[in-house]
Amino acid sequence: MKSLLYELNQICTNFPLREKLVIVDSHSIGEQINEAFVKAGYQAINLKYKTVKDLARTVVDLNSDQPQNILDQTVGVHFTYNLLKELKNQEKLRYFAGMEITPAFSHAIDTTIQTLRLAGYTKDTLKKNAFINPDKAEDIYEILAEYENTLSIHQFTDKARLINKALEATQIEDKGVFILQSSLNLSHLEDQFLRKIIPESVYKLPLAPVLGINPPERSSISSVYWGQPAPLSYLYQQEEAIREPNLELFTAKTEEMEVKQILEKIKETNTSLDESVVYYTNADAYITVFYHLSQKLDLPITFGEGLPVSFSRPGRLVSGLISWIQSNYSVQTFLDLLNEGLIEFGEGAPSKAKISRVLRDLQIGWSQERYLTHLDLEIERLGDKLLQAEETSIYETRLKEISWLRQWYADLFKKLPPLNPTMNYKKSLTGITYLLKNNCKTSSSLDEMAKSALLEEIERILPFADESLSSYDLFEKVKDLLLTVQINQSGPKPGHLHVSSYKRGIYNSRAHLFFVGLDNKKFPGNASEDPLLLDTERIQLGNGLPLLREKGQENLYTMLQALANSTGHVTVSYCNFDMNNNRVVNPAFVVLQCYRLITGNKDADFEALKSLPSSIIANDIFEDKDYWNEKLTNDRAQRLNEGILNHFNNIKLGITAETGRNTRNYTEFDGLIQIDAEEYDPRRNQDKRLSAGKLETLAKCPYSYFLKEVLKVRSVEDVSFDSNKWLDAATRGSLLHSIFENFYKKLTQDHAKPSYADHLDLILGMAQGLIDEQKEVLPPPNERVYQRERTDILACCEIFLKEEEHYSENYQPLHFEYSFGIGEKDPAIITLPSGDVRISGIIDRVDQSKDGKYHIIDYKTGSTFGYSKNAAFKGGRQLQHMIYAMAIEQHLNLGEGAVEESSYYFPTQKGLAQRFTRKQDRILRTNGLDILEKLIDAVKHGHFEMTDDVNDCKFCEFKLVCRRHFYDKETLEMKQSNQKLKGVRAYD
Repeated sequence: MKSLLYELNQICTNFPLREKLVIVDSHSIGEQINEAFVKAGYQAINLKYKTVKDLARTVVDLNSDQPQNILDQTVGVHFTYNLLKELKNQEKLRYFAGMEITPAFSHAIDTTIQTLRLAGYTKDTLKKNAFINPDKAEDIYEILAEYENTLSIHQFTDKARLINKALEATQIEDKGVFILQSSLNLSHLEDQFLRKIIPESVYKLPLAPVLGINPPERSSISSVYWGQPAPLSYLYQQEEAIREPNLELFTAKTEEMEVKQILEKIKETNTSLDESVVYYTNADAYITVFYHLSQKLDLPITFGEGLPVSFSRPGRLVSGLISWIQSNYSVQTFLDLLNEGLIEFGEGAPSKAKISRVLRDLQIGWSQERYLTHLDLEIERLGDKLLQAEETSIYETRLKEISWLRQWYADLFKKLPPLNPTMNYKKSLTGITYLLKNNCKTSSSLDEMAKSALLEEIERILPFADESLSSYDLFEKVKDLLLTVQINQSGPKPGHLHVSSYKRGIYNSRAHLFFVGLDNKKFPGNASEDPLLLDTERIQLGNGLPLLREKGQENLYTMLQALANSTGHVTVSYCNFDMNNNRVVNPAFVVLQCYRLITGNKDADFEALKSLPSSIIANDIFEDKDYWNEKLTNDRAQRLNEGILNHFNNIKLGITAETGRNTRNYTEFDGLIQIDAEEYDPRRNQDKRLSAGKLETLAKCPYSYFLKEVLKVRSVEDVSFDSNKWLDAATRGSLLHSIFENFYKKLTQDHAKPSYADHLDLILGMAQGLIDEQKEVLPPPNERVYQRERTDILACCEIFLKEEEHYSENYQPLHFEYSFGIGEKDPAIITLPSGDVRISGIIDRVDQSKDGKYHIIDYKTGSTFGYSKNAAFKGGRQLQHMIYAMAIEQHLNLGEGAVEESSYYFPTQKGLAQRFTRKQDRILRTNGLDILEKLIDAVKHGHFEMTDDVNDCKFCEFKLVCRRHFYDKETLEMKQSNQKLKGVRAYD
């Protein structure tokens, strides 16, 4: 770098007043050279830095009456995607006929187009015989022709056309002083343009030579002008090294440890952050670590290649929004966006907790239509409640909140398209724009940058986006357009650590340089062909087309050039272990060369590098986990003292609970609690009502009852979209119940008995009507699923009718959906030896036999698993038949014994109309009352042990919070000490 600065100063000294143009590959290189030049104390008067494209643009603008409409890459790739689709639809592609037209393929083709055009080729000059396959040559020709036609139609100028226009208009510029960056990366057209515009007397900035390795082939204008050798120039020619290198080497177990060791070393230098720079070989492996540490430590860092937009709230919002639309507007996906804090509703909105509760309680599930329909139904329901209620404030508040939410969704869904097989690209982008502008939460400058970048990207493409695409293609295009955006690109800034790619590191002037990621997986990269433009084809085409088989060698040379040109202290490092694949990673060969240069041992091999220390934890504390990692990995036993435990109260409580669970005693952490019997014992608390379902839960697993009825734990019930299923078990069961109820009510009204011959059309018509109503409320995912489930429901109706025709010879239905203890209705009372228990419930059907006895019918719409002819109580798990029998006798004053039997009835294809009948005789009732007595006594004494049968856990809603599976068999048996439950299990 010293040679470069000296040469540039000499030029400025010789031509103080003339304009001096330094031609560079990129503006960032110009900024780095100028920063180093000024920092060295030189005067940069009339010194400008321009790229070849800048020069061409200036020439064309000076010689044209019309402004140039320069083609943006985003729009270019969009055009390429569309022209590929069009050519494929017109069957004009042969070699690429079998290729799926995706955004990734479009990017690759666009790169090929630009490569060929910058090499000087058009459809008219393309050498078709250079391609190994004639069909490929024809396809490339068709693509070029269509691309050029698209540019003409839309009046765009791409880089190749811009330089061609400049070539036509330019002449040698001899007023200024031209200075070339060494090793300019020029295409054929750029090389021609420069040769035409620059005078014969041109200056070139020198670089420190790289010795011992052949430089990549370059034209004379883009060759390297060598300066004086630097210590690291001899890395591959160490026998001639004459000075000690200012070089250091280390290795780390992970990329995170590698980054933390770099921060430790920067701290040790006791210099400002802007004296250090980090160059990586792979952005994905290091950018995330640097960014997260910068946020945690409030560390100012600039990123040369920028950050993925997904690091920002707007980026995550767009990603989540795409997922929301893809899921057909699933409530759960929307709640994920809400809970992550990505959406801001503005004034007048309900709280996020209320919105979450509303969306779940209304069982919306998915689809735009269901959001609006369910919210409308809730508004209507609240309006009715408002008219009936004496105290209206609660309903008024809720109605206001629901109405606001309904309007918000209505406005949003006007912008966002519904999920359909074919969707409009422009409308989708317009909807994303609407949400970004109005509801995107931003809390940092990075968020604001991301929001602006996303909106600008959409704005660029919108004029050309009015097209219909398949939903799959649309989502892929939106992801490619928006989720690949890089934000916050920046050159080095004062007061900031700079992090960038090593390919941008040749002209750096900072005092401390770190090169990370020098393992053989990341560097120098594998040599690979471009299948669209093979190296053999590139050679035949000529015009300086780069060969990809030389890419690895070029990467190595670039790295060595950056090392040789550095003027400060250099540290190289690599990660020696791949955590994802659980295997050792070896260093790149350049690391071994560094080791040889540092140690002076020119015969050292890779075995020597294995002796380098490699810590698995950070030596300094950058975040909480570094403190804890140190405690976990040292050899000293660590006892958590009371001070630490008081600071982490959850850990303290957890240790107490875990200690209790690990004993064989039955403790409060296993379900033994001090309970207020006055509140929870239904014999004492007359307001406490039980149901058959609650009592069966208590019998099956008292701990489950404790979680649900005492602690009031509730599992989140999400209605989710399933492309292979329409109705869940509960909805399907409710629908069949309604069909059977309506059918029998109609027959009762007509004083008729069920007849398959006479009433098949009636029940099927009723079923279809209710199915249609259900379809309005809950649209099926597709016609195939709808027809399948509709056929099943109609088949159940036929089974039901056939069975009822036979059954009705001896029984007459009296009551349908008979309820007690629900709403304003009084509960039924069951009298136990120790007191009365109030019961609520709904009986599906009550029949009366010819001899006047009553029969309880409970429809079951699933399989018969778990039911048998003889097991009346199944250890307390099936109590409903007895509870309902006694409940309706009391509620209707029928007298004890009036209900002769209760049946579980399965009128479905799986159940095949089977009935499992329980005779309600004196013995069964006596046993049933004893079961209820024991169960309620367990509540009274606070004994809520876990079930003794692991099969009870299969469909338990509390699997995530229950720890039964953590206990070994012996410990579990010791904790299951409740003799009352054992007594219940005795009744089969």
